Amino acid sequence: MANWRARTMVPVTVLALGLTAVACGSEGGADDSTGSKGSAGSAASKGSAASAASADTTASADTAAKAEAKCEAKSDAGEDITDAVVKLEAKGLTERQIDARLAKDYCVERVDTGAGADEIVTMGNPSDEITLYRPKIYKVLKKWEYIATATWKWKKIPGNVKGRDGFAITFNNKVTLIDHSLWYAGREFYKQKTMTQAESSGAYGVGFTFNEGPKLVSKVDMQGYKGGMSVRFKASKSGCWNVQTYSKYGHSWKSSSMTGISLGKSSIGFSWSNNSNKWQQASQGSKEAKVCR
Repeated sequence: MANWRARTMVPVTVLALGLTAVACGSEGGADDSTGSKGSAGSAASKGSAASAASADTTASADTAAKAEAKCEAKSDAGEDITDAVVKLEAKGLTERQIDARLAKDYCVERVDTGAGADEIVTMGNPSDEITLYRPKIYKVLKKWEYIATATWKWKKIPGNVKGRDGFAITFNNKVTLIDHSLWYAGREFYKQKTMTQAESSGAYGVGFTFNEGPKLVSKVDMQGYKGGMSVRFKASKSGCWNVQTYSKYGHSWKSSSMTGISLGKSSIGFSWSNNSNKWQQASQGSKEAKVCR
């Protein structure tokens, strides 16, 4: 009985081992096949991922290049920068927030920095009528070009707007002008107007005369309610120079009118048809900026 069991158990054991061996061999074969396919699939997957990453990188580079080109193109339009400054100031943004937006959207860097430059400074006389913002100086990225901006906004509509007004920017050092423009608009109803023909321009600045009227009494608006000027310039000669800028607004009414603008080193002079019915006010100066060429 024991012998029969022994003789019987051997083939069963062998059979079991054989089945096990076959099964293992089959599984091993399957693993080899799957492993080969897995390796190929993995390589394909990695290749696809690399291609996708490369495409994403190219697309990102193209997007960045287009954004930079658009940014640089916008920096060539100085009046757009001045307009943007006015709108951002009206929204209550801080100087640093405004500078960050302009750097992103217009490819310009604020260079008149220093103690106190991060605060929006307003001046006016009579102070209950108009607000003058401290001028700013920006450098155009990748170029030795600079843009000075200055803006104004009336606090209330003046009683008389018949005479011509004036607005000017002056520098404490000579500069070489590239281009300049002045724009003005109503608070709500008058559309923006832009001027490029200055009343006076030279190495020390630029000045415009314009009619801030007419006004709409029923709508409480006038065409020169707010505005600004931009002056694109470069250093007058090779080297680096400290440049500071100021602005000045002149208002006339009734029988008086502005007839001319004179510009000198850190000075702006307005000429009038007579000595009554007029006032003028200068802004606080910008911080000094290092201008190089």
